[in-house]
Amino acid sequence: MELTNLSFLHAQSNHRKIIGAVASKSQNQQFNGSLLHDFEVLIIVVCSYHEQVEIIEHRIDGSNTHVQVIYVDQDMLEHCMITGDNRMMIEHFLNGELLWDTDEQIDKLRQQFMHFSSPLRERRIFLEFTHFLTLYVEAKHYMKQNQVMDAYNSIFQALQHWARIDLSEKGIYPESAVWEQVRTLKLDVYKLYEQLAFSVETMEQRVELVLLACEFSVMSKMRECSSILFQVLRSRKQPWSVKELVQHPDLSHVGNMLPMVIRKLVYRSLINEVVSWRPEQAGGEREIRYWLNR
Repeated sequence: MELTNLSFLHAQSNHRKIIGAVASKSQNQQFNGSLLHDFEVLIIVVCSYHEQVEIIEHRIDGSNTHVQVIYVDQDMLEHCMITGDNRMMIEHFLNGELLWDTDEQIDKLRQQFMHFSSPLRERRIFLEFTHFLTLYVEAKHYMKQNQVMDAYNSIFQALQHWARIDLSEKGIYPESAVWEQVRTLKLDVYKLYEQLAFSVETMEQRVELVLLACEFSVMSKMRECSSILFQVLRSRKQPWSVKELVQHPDLSHVGNMLPMVIRKLVYRSLINEVVSWRPEQAGGEREIRYWLNR
């Protein structure tokens, strides 16, 4: 790919701490996706400015080529890979032409993404499990309230996260068309999807049957899927507060779903809790902290 002027990248390399850039060219199709739009070239510039904000520029180079430039922080790119957000950007980053690579950092990052290796895979599995568990609990709540359609919607979404867990455990990155992936691989979760979507039973019966399967899956997958949390808990001798765990770099992508998972793990005796007293807390209040046997 020939771009007549990349001097703007060099000019901003220090200011924005640029570590590399990847370019994708329009395939002259009517629809080129949500990032290319009607531009001829998309350039993804990877930086290390530690901000969760994309910076976008529209340019025309010396040969009258219309270019969209997106500056994205490396941490944000990794976050998108873990969460599955902004899949289009990840595809362009992985498949685009390498324009600039400081110390081969971009090549290493692309290899890590392509091989879906640990700890990336472990973080994705834990995220999908927290979604799965949250939606499973939500579906049970709806069923107790006789809100069958809402329960159906929640358990259907839960199955999608179960499917992504199964794919991730096999080292396969979950695509947006996850059901086509699991159908091709003949994974067991696809049978549950068919049962929920197409079975002749009533909607209530279908939801109840899938809830039973999900309950068994929660029990069997909880320890393995939470391995990244266990690693964090083991990383120091002192017990952790829930605030510390939520803010930990390896767990921050889970967000406000983490406390519920922690409580489920405590209930299953997979992690331990201890009550600690802090002098600065008024009224004799004590704080619950969490730890794991080494």
